[in-house]
Amino acid sequence: MEQLKKAKAYIDALTVDSPVNIPEKIVPDPDGFFTWDNEKRSKNNGQPYLYQWSYYNGVVFEGLKYVWEATGEKRYWDYGNAYMQALTKGGAPVETAGYVPYHGLDCYKTAALLLSFSDGEQSDCYLTAKKLYDDLTQVNACYTEPGIGGNYWHSWAKGKAPKYKVWLDGLYMGQPFLAEFAARIGDQEQLDKIAARFAWVRAHLRCPQNGIFYHAGDDQGVCAFFWTRAIGWYAMAQVNVMDYMKGAHLEDMKAGFKDFVDCMLVYQDQSGLWANLLDQPVTPTNRLETSGTSMMVYSTLKAIEKGWLDDTDGHYRAACRKAFAGVVDQKLIDGRLIDTYFKASANGQNNYEVPADYLTDEGKGVGPFIMAYAQMLKTKW
Repeated sequence: MEQLKKAKAYIDALTVDSPVNIPEKIVPDPDGFFTWDNEKRSKNNGQPYLYQWSYYNGVVFEGLKYVWEATGEKRYWDYGNAYMQALTKGGAPVETAGYVPYHGLDCYKTAALLLSFSDGEQSDCYLTAKKLYDDLTQVNACYTEPGIGGNYWHSWAKGKAPKYKVWLDGLYMGQPFLAEFAARIGDQEQLDKIAARFAWVRAHLRCPQNGIFYHAGDDQGVCAFFWTRAIGWYAMAQVNVMDYMKGAHLEDMKAGFKDFVDCMLVYQDQSGLWANLLDQPVTPTNRLETSGTSMMVYSTLKAIEKGWLDDTDGHYRAACRKAFAGVVDQKLIDGRLIDTYFKASANGQNNYEVPADYLTDEGKGVGPFIMAYAQMLKTKW
């Protein structure tokens, strides 16, 4: 498939072969940024958290981990390992990396990489993972509520919840990390809680008319926008958590995922991509979008690979191949990945159609694109 060669050239040039995106140099530098980091947070510009410890970097390095698994090329692992080792010291996140326990779920996404780069329970990566697990399950357990299925508030800065407490984004930021560490230490109680959180989301954030998930909500109502990237976060969260589920929990999630994919395919554009606002016509302000489409490719193909989604007739794989080819052919232009939507707040307003927020080489699109590429390599065609 010609698109795979084009994708590899782009990924390598941006990461492992880049003369500027060097983890060992960027992470310790308070004002050093990867070129895909369009948020450019640092203490020096007055932003209180994340910096290099961020989900928009974490997804890029997670994608590279998957490329290493798919190809066996150790340089991808080495590149990710350099990043993770720079983030941790003395069994805790280094201060300049910007992790804080007091902001919200976005601070926990990169934690999902720690165990992959740990070489034992006395390593900095493992001890950091334990600290963050304790932070989330003990220190910040006060930001979960029975009324929202035991889910966490998406953010809790200054002890205040956002307008809608549960965001699909937050499932991805926190639950795969919790599931992996819980499985590692045999914390079945936490795995049961994770399954309950997903069940609540399926019951309360899924629109009964079209089977698609609202961006956010709580026991008071929903943020009634079908944002494809948020839905993609949900999809990736589910398949990554399913790695650690067994029995009835796994069967429930398998059934839910099949229903989800079937409903999503109804909205796949003839180009192969999905629009930024899933259910709305494609326009200059509601473009076919890179990150959400890539997330659907990764999640669907992983579910097939794991045997969670029956694709005997090949129609799911065909949809994914069309989607991946569509991203490469239409959005990977002159060595740059265009049309990743920057960010949207689940505040009840339409902030999903701002033309200036469609960015190029944006980490929240680059990472899922790398994941989709890796999963394409793993898939039996």
